[in-house]
Amino acid sequence: MSQEVRHMAIGLQSSGKTTFAAALWYLIDSGEIPIALRKGKHTGDYRYLEAIASRWEHGWQVPRTKTLQQEIITMNLKDPATSMDVGLKFVDLSGETFEKAFATRTLNQNAADAFSGTNNLMLFVSANDSRDDLTMIDVAIQLKDNLDEDQIKDDGSEEVAFDPAKTPRQVQVVDFLDSIRQPPMSLSLERVAVIISAWDKGPEHNDPIRWLREKMPLLDQYLRNSGLMVRVYGVSAQGGDLPDQDNPPAKDDLDGLLDQKELLSLAKASKRIQVVGYGADQHDLTHPVRWLSGLEGE
Repeated sequence: MSQEVRHMAIGLQSSGKTTFAAALWYLIDSGEIPIALRKGKHTGDYRYLEAIASRWEHGWQVPRTKTLQQEIITMNLKDPATSMDVGLKFVDLSGETFEKAFATRTLNQNAADAFSGTNNLMLFVSANDSRDDLTMIDVAIQLKDNLDEDQIKDDGSEEVAFDPAKTPRQVQVVDFLDSIRQPPMSLSLERVAVIISAWDKGPEHNDPIRWLREKMPLLDQYLRNSGLMVRVYGVSAQGGDLPDQDNPPAKDDLDGLLDQKELLSLAKASKRIQVVGYGADQHDLTHPVRWLSGLEGE
């Protein structure tokens, strides 16, 4: 039995999309550990996948997708439980593409075309991003006052121009999700798998749903009332703070080197991966993909 599904990976800058793709390819290509979906037949050019997977395997940072660069990653998978073939197109657009869309209210044609035929989204947010941590109450406490505008003296400073990139992540994500479901794109979405990346940098508790509710309440509320089927996973695909292969640190600079040494000491690189949620195996990145493919029900 054969079925082709197309999933879209979206997320802002440094949200973990490319690292997830690198780790996922290594996982299905190496066959080191049992996973929900297996590698299917592959033909074509996979140099990009192999390049980022090699960096991941050897303990280097996976280079994020460059501005306006589009990589269409195709992975053919097989579900051993149903003998169903799943053709997965993991279209990775740069985070800047979405930030630009938020600021300009336009999306370039190539990016818009990438969504064609998409019914399911893999939405990436990062547990290592402090941008959404502060509320207005937190800011007021930091300023040690609750002064109204009449009490604030004019210090003569110039008004700071609005910078869309500094808008809270969840505001940008919700705006984008809502926009692509409206004309002219009018996407008919069915499922969204929220991937909270850098889960090793997350909270002491191990509940991704709670994290989303507490750290991104606007996004959580939107998804709860969207009519979509939603799952929230915590994922650590990298396993720690790793050095940049293109700009390696000096030998006496321990930042990143300790994590790299510890990760490379594992007999199986697949064991670096951590997945939390919905009974997923601890190291199985294919679990959310299988659900997105409609192979686990709701």
